[in-house]
Amino acid sequence: MPKRQWKAEVLLAGSWRGATSVLLSRDHHHIVVDTGLPHEAHQLVAALKKHGLQPGDIRAVVNTHYHVDHVLNNCLFSSSVIYGAQQSLEWCKAAYAALSEPDWKKKILAYYPEIYEYPDADTNMEKLRKFTLRWWDVQRLGSPSQFRWTETNALPDGIESVVTHGHVPAHISLLVSAGPSRLVIAGDALMTRNHDEQVLTMIPFNREQALRDRTFILSLGGRIIPGHDEEFLVPEPSRLESTVRA
Repeated sequence: MPKRQWKAEVLLAGSWRGATSVLLSRDHHHIVVDTGLPHEAHQLVAALKKHGLQPGDIRAVVNTHYHVDHVLNNCLFSSSVIYGAQQSLEWCKAAYAALSEPDWKKKILAYYPEIYEYPDADTNMEKLRKFTLRWWDVQRLGSPSQFRWTETNALPDGIESVVTHGHVPAHISLLVSAGPSRLVIAGDALMTRNHDEQVLTMIPFNREQALRDRTFILSLGGRIIPGHDEEFLVPEPSRLESTVRA
């Protein structure tokens, strides 16, 4: 008997400032992908309630990466396991620590070496630094005992992680068995359908790789849920073609 597919519903709609949060459900197994910013906690809880759920009903959380707008309501899910890449967490913690230093403009280059190749770099980085330091709180990521690193742990059956590391090292996107069409939860490997430059987030760790990741996500086709935009549909290639990454 074939296994049932996952059902996907958006809990927090992605925007220029806030990240998309997605609920995956199959029978009594519920997973939240990305959890948003602290001031969105009540919205996240209210969205779950509309589906007849409470945070305690969520079996697992998956973090595509550890930028502040994607992870700071993990603490709502104290009984859940939390999947994410350890490399992404450690890298983001180190980058945010560099932003808190007096000489941050020099130290951040170790993490974002391409910053000053972008127009208005000084102004934009000042804004992003203030935003990050306002919200970053390691305590809101959940207890270390909850973490299950995707480098060594498989996600639940029917959910596959793909490393899309141009945005930050070890960022993951999810390929989900969710009906006749493939479902791709892109995270910030594809922030919007057409206007990534409008999103208030850090520049890519590696711009060329980020462009390759975006192209790859679009090449998969199916239902695509970006990190900061509404879901959209792309014609899906044959399964054989779509499993081979350029």
